[in-house]
Amino acid sequence: MAVANLVKRIELPRGSRFINEDVRPVGTERRTWTFLTYHNFWLLINCNIATYLTGSALIPLGLTWWQAIIAIILGNILATAALILASLAGAYYHVGFPVFSRAVWGIWGSQFVIWNRIFLSLVWYGFQSWVGGQCTYLMLLSWDPNLEKHIHNTIPASTGMTSAQFVSYVIFCVVTLPFLWIKPHRIQNFFYFASSVTLVFFLVLLIWALATMGSDGFGDTLADSTPLPVTGGPQSVTWLTISGIMSTIGGIAAGILNQNDYARLSKKPGDAIWGQTVAFPLYSIGASVIGILVTAATQKRMGEAIWNPPTLLAALLAKDPTAGTRAAIFFAGLALSISQMGSNVPGNALAGGIDLASVFPKYINIRRGAYLMALLSPIVNPWRLVNTATVFLTVLSGYSVFLAPMTGLMVAHYNLVAKAKVNVDDLFVGNRDSIYWYNFGVNWRAFVAWIVGVAPTMPGFIAAVNLNAKVSDGAKNLYQLNYLFGFIVSAAVYYGLHIAVPDKKFDAFIKDGTTAKEVQAVYDERWDMTYSESEPGSTEEHSFQRNKGPNSLTTVGIAVNGYLARLLRSIISDQMDHSQAEASDRERATSSSSTATPRKFSIRSNFAHRPTSGTGPESSRSHDALSPASASASASVSASGASAISPSAPSEATRHRSESAAVVHNGLVRHPVPVPGEGSLDPSISLDPPRLEPNQEVAYALEDVPGRTAHAMALGSEQDPYFLDAFRSVLLSDREGIDANFVQVYHGGPDVDDCPMHFLLLLDEFPDHRNEARQMASDAIERIVWPHGPALVRLYFRHVHVGFPVIHKTRFLRQYATAKLDIPTSLRGAVYALACVFWKQDATLARIPCPFQQHELTNHAQEALRRELEAPNLSRLMSALLLMHMVPPDIDSVETPYIWVMACQATAIAQMLGLHQDPDKWNIAPWEKRLRKKLWWAVFYTDCWSAVSHGNPPHISYESFTTPPPDMDDLRSGEDIPDDLRYMIDPEDATFRVSDGARFLEMITVSREMRAILDCSYGVRSTQQTRTQLIPIRDTLKEWPSLIPSCLAVRPYAHNGPLHISFFATQVLLFRGLMFPATRAAKVTPGSNLQRWLSTALAEFELFTTFMAYITEEELTSFWGRLSAVARTQLILCGNFLIYLFLLASDPRDVEFAYRLLEKFHGSLQTLGATDDIAARVFLRPVILRIDSFFMQATELIKHGRTVVLEPPITTVPRGES
Repeated sequence: MAVANLVKRIELPRGSRFINEDVRPVGTERRTWTFLTYHNFWLLINCNIATYLTGSALIPLGLTWWQAIIAIILGNILATAALILASLAGAYYHVGFPVFSRAVWGIWGSQFVIWNRIFLSLVWYGFQSWVGGQCTYLMLLSWDPNLEKHIHNTIPASTGMTSAQFVSYVIFCVVTLPFLWIKPHRIQNFFYFASSVTLVFFLVLLIWALATMGSDGFGDTLADSTPLPVTGGPQSVTWLTISGIMSTIGGIAAGILNQNDYARLSKKPGDAIWGQTVAFPLYSIGASVIGILVTAATQKRMGEAIWNPPTLLAALLAKDPTAGTRAAIFFAGLALSISQMGSNVPGNALAGGIDLASVFPKYINIRRGAYLMALLSPIVNPWRLVNTATVFLTVLSGYSVFLAPMTGLMVAHYNLVAKAKVNVDDLFVGNRDSIYWYNFGVNWRAFVAWIVGVAPTMPGFIAAVNLNAKVSDGAKNLYQLNYLFGFIVSAAVYYGLHIAVPDKKFDAFIKDGTTAKEVQAVYDERWDMTYSESEPGSTEEHSFQRNKGPNSLTTVGIAVNGYLARLLRSIISDQMDHSQAEASDRERATSSSSTATPRKFSIRSNFAHRPTSGTGPESSRSHDALSPASASASASVSASGASAISPSAPSEATRHRSESAAVVHNGLVRHPVPVPGEGSLDPSISLDPPRLEPNQEVAYALEDVPGRTAHAMALGSEQDPYFLDAFRSVLLSDREGIDANFVQVYHGGPDVDDCPMHFLLLLDEFPDHRNEARQMASDAIERIVWPHGPALVRLYFRHVHVGFPVIHKTRFLRQYATAKLDIPTSLRGAVYALACVFWKQDATLARIPCPFQQHELTNHAQEALRRELEAPNLSRLMSALLLMHMVPPDIDSVETPYIWVMACQATAIAQMLGLHQDPDKWNIAPWEKRLRKKLWWAVFYTDCWSAVSHGNPPHISYESFTTPPPDMDDLRSGEDIPDDLRYMIDPEDATFRVSDGARFLEMITVSREMRAILDCSYGVRSTQQTRTQLIPIRDTLKEWPSLIPSCLAVRPYAHNGPLHISFFATQVLLFRGLMFPATRAAKVTPGSNLQRWLSTALAEFELFTTFMAYITEEELTSFWGRLSAVARTQLILCGNFLIYLFLLASDPRDVEFAYRLLEKFHGSLQTLGATDDIAARVFLRPVILRIDSFFMQATELIKHGRTVVLEPPITTVPRGES
């Protein structure tokens, strides 16, 4: 039990099996590395003692100084090429080495290569720390030349160190620890300082050595000749030069392998590519040459070639212990110590921390991993490693035998096999849904290729490490080629295996017709957020940041256990600079041509996988990430939460449709007949079919047929769709007195269940009194708002539309500017009514009081809608969706039946218009396809949450629709306003904001999860067995805050409050289902669902109370006009749940914790409730009544053991919350 509690305590709040905040792709706010950062990084990595010692591994073998330098130069050129190629995935997709390794080796197979890198990080950290300790030893020795006498040595000589050296090592390790706290994206300032010190030191060291060399000149280290033969066996100059080249590469092979960890931090790919191309070879060659020159220049005066700088400086101090020398040695030791820290922290500690975080993302982040590296590093006995530079570099450079094939595999995968395409979402999917699952999570091709690259060089490796081993000269020569051989051979074999034995899912992704640039652009949209979308002062660490005195950034970050540091990261961007200019052109093109081709990729919700419990291994295959689309519409379909839970949810085949509607069905083109009695008809419904080019059809209009309404004809309609597809209806052959016509927009597919689709175009004929009623309502609305109508439209799109984008902005503004009375009266009334809530936020309008009340407009709009529903269309559906979000009377403490009735009405309209069927292959205008999908999912959201408001079952089931969720292109449609209409809105609302689209997509995501919860636990047929399916939903929801993009954080004026309220309300329903039944017996029964989940629920809802503490008075207004009808219910759910948790808790610690949460929530409500804004008070009033009631009874509840919760419910319990 104690171990389980400890494990629970060390869990990261937002960690899971495959992802945490430090493992996920890097968002824009953390892409802070520029050309200069990479320059400083490689200056520190390569200007250190290990690189300085490179010559010591070459010249003692028999190479001359210039041969060694040639080997160093060639080795660095090859290493630079390998480094750039190996880091491209990080530069373009912003994923680190361990995550990208999942693409190469498989989700589970990647563990092999990651643990190899962890081992190397541990060894190198220990070695570099010991060398840093020697530098510290120099500093101590400069203070006290008799240091060894004053620190009595108690350590055996066999260890290779003294007590004084060990003390120095410990000091260096301790001083390094604070620097491990710095995360990679914030380490630039440390780089600037350390790189400056390092560069100055190396230059001063070289100048000193040359200036003080004297007349004796260089030692024989710079000999111009060698007794070795030029060619021949392994000991010839040629092969030793090759060996030197490979040793040079091998010394940095581990850094090459994991360079994606730092390339992912680049502001743009060019920073990583060019920054490394310039700095890596420059400083590696420079430091190595300086090492050769300094050693040669000091050789004669020291009596021997001393390669190690600390040893050289210690010898200098021993020869001349004067004050000046001691001061110089102190500063030299200090510079070397800083250099070692600058190399060791990013190169080994943070690199190892990243690797450990990817292996244990649920428990370890970069900081924890880095400190683990530091804690465990002494076990490698670094003091034994540093006997001679030759032995050390031979051992670690020899390890490139294993690393080179790994790097070759990574390069071949990205550049040859995957063609620079990466499905990043699937890198975090730990089941067969991922294209990188291969075979049981392992890509056997990678292992085969790695073995083929390693095995031939192993005899030579053994001989290099064990000089007594006898192997052939050929084996030694092959080993001397180890890095080049392993890299090329493994890369070639890997590529060949993928060509010969391709993985079907992976191969389909690579060959889907999209280019790497298109995929990269999509992920830029997923993760990027320009400064225009962020708030001043916001940071990646604390999404709720705001200056609030004691509740400062640091205080709050600690209070919420790191939640703010993980809330809403990376995934969304503003468009690239040129995309804004192209947006209007694209919109006009798609509006005028049915064959226009939208972008092939789309942005889905952030959930890359769903909980699975279907009947087959592919039952819940997710398409939320990336999927190719057809020429007419995107076909990427997101699998819903309920789809993954309920076997009856729509299958992938019925929802994933991509055939273009422009393709002629079976070689035939059918056309509708006209509405009889009309003189001039639209060409799309004329009697004589228009002349068509091959493989073309007319794009029918369903929304814009004057005087007619399009009603969907489904399988259960009066006419069988297959009959209509094959024959003319008898009804249509009679041209007298007929007020309807059938229009076929889809001819069906080869699957018998993919049936044809028809619409009944019904002539709109209404009695005069009904037309008069609508006209009276229209006149009344315009009279009330005059002359403020245009200003209210501007306010609507500034404040309301951003949160609930159901209106096609361009079409609405065009019609309002040219013929606004043609816009349905109900829609104009709804727009005006919702906008007037924000009256005071317009500088011009705020000068006068609002001259009307919202309910005045609402009454007329509702009356108009009642008449307009006899001829429903998409605009009237928008009215139905918007009118339910009005501010209710301030006397209401529960939702009235009006919300439920309006939701039912909206659902009926949507189904009558055919929105429940996938329109992607229909032969209608692209803008209408996109609008239909957007509206259907707005209806779905409304249906789900209005059902919760009243405790009723939703009307929409997953068996009743095939419409896929919208993608970012669907939401973009109509949002980029032409220049001639921009005067009607604020400049910032003239172009599409990706953050607005992301918000709507996440609303859909949360509602799908919530609907899955309703099906599992709250249906009339729900059982304990169905409730067990809540566990995978819990796992998915747990990751939600860490997966949504940073632009959806809760910040002032970001419009994201309603989204987060819906998430917390979904968690309420989840935990109530998990804790079911909340009975008296469950409360006292160990192991009951109630006891199992109550503590977890309390921990989760600490985040809710923190969220409420960050809501300001200004932000409260945003809940009205943006899903206000359900936001109030969601807040009530959360408030009631806090009371439930307190009453149901049995452990004293849980009771105390629950009470503290209630106090915190109560305090937030009291602060917010003091507002003068009527709408805000109405929003808060129901939950304030409940929480105030609790605190009035709290003493009695505690005194009597909180048993009141177990009594029968009373009649004042709000509907939908029992």
